[in-house]
Amino acid sequence: MLIPGALYIGAATAALLAGPGLGRCVALATDRHPDPRLIKVVSLTAALLIAWRADGLLHGFALGTVAAVGIAAGWIDVYQRRLPDVLILPAYPLAGTLLIATGDPDTLLRAAACAATAMALYGIGCATGHVGFGDVKLAGLLGLILGWTGWPAALIALAATVLIGGGQAAVVVAMGRKDFPYGPAMLAGTAAAVAIAPFSSS
Repeated sequence: MLIPGALYIGAATAALLAGPGLGRCVALATDRHPDPRLIKVVSLTAALLIAWRADGLLHGFALGTVAAVGIAAGWIDVYQRRLPDVLILPAYPLAGTLLIATGDPDTLLRAAACAATAMALYGIGCATGHVGFGDVKLAGLLGLILGWTGWPAALIALAATVLIGGGQAAVVVAMGRKDFPYGPAMLAGTAAAVAIAPFSSS
């Protein structure tokens, strides 16, 4: 069993090593180069959060997979208002395989139900023109990982996303613009839920 110090050091090391690759991924997709220092800060923050909150190695690897995908996809969404299928879709079987490996049918069913609910809710938003279809696919992936954590995490993520996205929308409207990327708000809401949810059930 890893001692806590080694776990955090390993997570931080993995994040710092992954940072340049995530930056290159964004650059290849957009022809724009994000600040590598900012990429490293976000990656490091996500990794330390996962080391703090993951419920075992399988959960940690699943969270790490979604975090890596989310960081790259979120940056691309900011630059080009899209969440690439080539990043989002392969993460489904990876996270699903890790989920199945837990051997816990209750967790598996809860995660699947949460993913389906998230896709249904965002699907309604997509049909009414409030979010894009990429957001629907990201919602399913985030729902899968949040359902693994528990229903309280999913509810907290939804509330946090609405608050963050609403604040973002207010700023965009005040600037006289019409569209903004919703993916980063979804990812930030998920991160907030991973951090806060354990307190809600204690």
